[in-house]
Amino acid sequence: MMKNYYVRRMLPFFLLAAAIELVEFVLLVCGERSNVDWRIVPLVKTLGVFVVELIVSFAYWMIPYFLYLVFLPQKQHGSKADRIVTISFFSLFAFVSIFEDVAEGFFWNEFTASFNFIAVDYLVYTKEVIGNIYQSYPIIPIVLGVIVASVAAVWLARKYLIPDQPAPLWKIRLCWAVGVVALCSLSFFAYDGGYADGVGNRYNAEIAKDGQFHLFSAFLKNELSYQDYYLTIDEQEIAPELRQDLQQPGVQFVSTTNDSIARTIPGTGCNIRPNVMIVVMESMGSEFFPDRRNDGQILTPNLAELGKNGLFFPNTYATGTRSVRGLEAVSTSIPPLPGMAILRRDGNENLQTIGSIFAAEGYDDRKWIYGGYGYFDNMNAYFAGNGFEVLDRTSMPNEEITHATVWGVCDEDLFRRCVQEADRSFARGKPFLQFVFTTSNHRPYTYPEGKIDIPSKTGRLGAVKYADYAVGELMRVAKTKPWFDDTVFVFVADHGAGSAGKKELNPEAHLIPCIIYSPKLVHPEFHPETISQIDVLPTLLGVLGWNYTTSFYGKDARRKDYKSRYFLSNYQCIGYAEGDDMVILKPVRELSFYRGGNRVERPDQKLRALQHKAICYYQHASHWRKHLAQKQQIPNLEQTRSGDRLPKGGN
Repeated sequence: MMKNYYVRRMLPFFLLAAAIELVEFVLLVCGERSNVDWRIVPLVKTLGVFVVELIVSFAYWMIPYFLYLVFLPQKQHGSKADRIVTISFFSLFAFVSIFEDVAEGFFWNEFTASFNFIAVDYLVYTKEVIGNIYQSYPIIPIVLGVIVASVAAVWLARKYLIPDQPAPLWKIRLCWAVGVVALCSLSFFAYDGGYADGVGNRYNAEIAKDGQFHLFSAFLKNELSYQDYYLTIDEQEIAPELRQDLQQPGVQFVSTTNDSIARTIPGTGCNIRPNVMIVVMESMGSEFFPDRRNDGQILTPNLAELGKNGLFFPNTYATGTRSVRGLEAVSTSIPPLPGMAILRRDGNENLQTIGSIFAAEGYDDRKWIYGGYGYFDNMNAYFAGNGFEVLDRTSMPNEEITHATVWGVCDEDLFRRCVQEADRSFARGKPFLQFVFTTSNHRPYTYPEGKIDIPSKTGRLGAVKYADYAVGELMRVAKTKPWFDDTVFVFVADHGAGSAGKKELNPEAHLIPCIIYSPKLVHPEFHPETISQIDVLPTLLGVLGWNYTTSFYGKDARRKDYKSRYFLSNYQCIGYAEGDDMVILKPVRELSFYRGGNRVERPDQKLRALQHKAICYYQHASHWRKHLAQKQQIPNLEQTRSGDRLPKGGN
C-alpha cells in the first residue's frame, strides 16, 4: 500500500481532469459528427492523441503539488494544514480545468479549433478580449456556473483527497520526485503537439487536442523559423525561379544581388495621381454577396453595386484567417509566413510597403484610420513605422461616436471620420492615401438600431448587412464632395467569415471580394479568375499606371498575361495553390498535396513542381526584413499631381 500513496493522492485530480476532457471530447464529436472521420484508423489515432495529451497535460499540472508532497515533512501528511493546502489546490485545479474547457468551447465556436497561437495573441489584449466576451456572451452566469461546478467537484472529492495511510520515507519520496520530473522533462522534449495533425482529418485532430497543452505550446512557439521547421532548398535556386514566375512584358529586374527579385514595373502611360481610399473590411467573405447566397437574402446590395460598376475580383483568396494577415497582404504584398504576421514582428518599420510607394509619388498625406485601439496587434506601431499618420479611436472625440463595441466604433462613425480627413486634405490641396480598417462585422455583432431590417446583436448576417449599409452611406456622402471624382476606392476583406473545413487548409473559407471603384477614373471590368490577396496592391498600382521599383511578391491581376495562383495560411500550415492543385507546407518539414479538394498520397510531377514553387516563394519571403527593407527613410514630399482617365483593360 505504501508505494501507492502518491497514486492515491493524485487519483482524484486525474479522474476530474479525465471526466472534464471526456465531456468536452464527446460534445465536440457530437457537434461535429458530420465532419468527423469515423473510419477505424483515424478514430484510433484521435483517441490515442486525446489520451496522450491528457496525461502529459495532467503531469505538468501536478508538478507543483507533487513537489509539495515530496518536501512536506512526513508528520505533516494528513494534518489540518495539509488538508487545507490540498483542498485549495484541488479547488484551483477544478476551477481552471472547467473554465478552460468552457472557454475552449467558445473559442471553437469562433475558430473551429482547439487553443492555438491566436489564443495566445488574445491573452496579450485582455481588455479587448474580455470586453468582446462580455458583450457576446452571458459571462456572469457562465462564471457562476463554473464556480458551482467547481464547488460540486470539491465536495465530491473531499473524502478521497487525503488517504488514510502514512507517507513514504524520504528515499522513496525522492525517487518518486526524480521519476516524475524526468518523465515530464522527457515528454516536453519527446512529445510535439504537432503529432495531433498526423491524425489526418482536421476536425479529428483539433478535437483530440488538449487545450491547456496547446495553449502553452503555442506560447512557446508563437513565431516559427521557416528555415528550422519547413522544407528548404538551395538558396541559389530560389531567386531565378521567382524571377521567371514574376516576369512580365516590360518588367526589368534591377537586382544587385543574386537573391533579389527587385524589378521595375513599367507604367501604362496614364500615370494618374488621384486620392486613394483603401477600405479593409472585417470578415467580409464572398459568401455574403447575392450571387453566392442560397437563402435568397440580399445582404450586400451596396458592395454588389460597386462591384458591377468597378473592377471586381469576386474570387480573391485571403492569405490567412486573422485581420493582421489581411493588413499584411494588402500593405506589403507578401505571402503569409508561419507564426505571427509581419505587423506583430520586430524590425517591421521602414519597409517597402504601400506607404513607401505612395510617398515616392509625392503623397505626403498618408493616414491609417482605425475605429478601434490600434495598439491591438501592434497595428499603430506598424503603420506609423512605415510612413502613416495614425488615427485610431483615441483621436476620435466622444461626441462623434454614436455606437461602439470593445473592438471599435461602428462603421458609420469610422467612415464619417474618413470623410472629414478627406475634406481636410482637399482643403490643403493634397492628394491623400487612406488605409482604413472596419470592425462592425465582428462579434458581438452589434450596431446602431434602425439602420437595417435585422435587429442588432442577432448574429453575423445582421453585422454583414449593416457593414454594407455603412459602405452605402460612405458613398452617398462622398459623391457630394468635390474630391469624389478624383478618388479611387478599394474595398477588400481582411479574411473570410470562418476557417472551418476538413483539410489543413480550406480554400473555400478564404474566398473574399476585391473591388476597385472610381466612376470617373476606372472602367467597369469583371474578373472571375482566381487572384491572391497579395495581388491587390500591385493591381491598384497598375490601375494608377505608375512606374515603380518593387520587391513585392504579388502581380497586377488586370494584365492579360496574369497567371492565377494564391497563398493560404492557417496557424502553422502555409499553402500554395494553382487551379485545383494545392501543396501545404507544415512544421517538421512535412508536406500535404491536394487535387480537386481530395488529398493525394502519391503526388505526380505537376504537384512536385508546385511544391518546388511553393518552397521558393515562402523560403524567399522568410527573409522579408532584407528584401523589403528601405534604403532610406520614407520621404515627406510636397507634391500634388492630377491625371486623366484610365484606359480600359491591362497590358
